[in-house]
Amino acid sequence: MPMSQRIRNISKLTLLDRRILNRLQEDIPFVARPWEAIAGQLKVKEDFLLRRIGLLKKKGIIRRISAVFAPGKIKYASTLIAVKVSPGKIKRIANKINAYPEVTHNYRRDSEYVLWFTLVARDRKRILQIINLLKKDRDIARISELPAVRIFKINVKFKV
Repeated sequence: MPMSQRIRNISKLTLLDRRILNRLQEDIPFVARPWEAIAGQLKVKEDFLLRRIGLLKKKGIIRRISAVFAPGKIKYASTLIAVKVSPGKIKRIANKINAYPEVTHNYRRDSEYVLWFTLVARDRKRILQIINLLKKDRDIARISELPAVRIFKINVKFKV
C-alpha cells in the first residue's frame, strides 16, 4: 500500500484504534489468552479487539505482529543491507525484498542507496544466498552489506 494511502488511513483512526496501536507496541502478555488480557486492559471484548486489529491490518496500518528476538542469542545471523535501485523500479524491488520472510524491516531513504533492510536468517549461508539472488536482478545497481560491529537496541515506540 502506498505511503500516502497509509497516512490517509492513519488520519481516520478512531481514539480506540489509536489506543489499540499504542497498547500493541508494549508487549503481548505471555498468558493462555493474551488477546483477552489486552482487551480487558482496553475495556473492550476480545472478539471486538481482534476484529479491530484485523481491520487495521487490512488497511495496511498494522503490517505484522511478531516476537522480537536477539538473533545471536538463538544462533541466527543478521545483517543490514543497503541497495541502489534503478529509478522507477523502487516499488518492484521493495516488493521483491519483502517477499523474503527473513526480511524484518525494509525502508526507503533519500540517498544514493534508496532501500535499506534487515535480514535475520538461520545462518550466514542463507543471508548470502538471499543477497546473491537479489544481485541477479538487473534493476539493482548495487548491494552493500553493513554487518553490525556493535549492537545498540533502541526500544522505539510510535505514539499514535
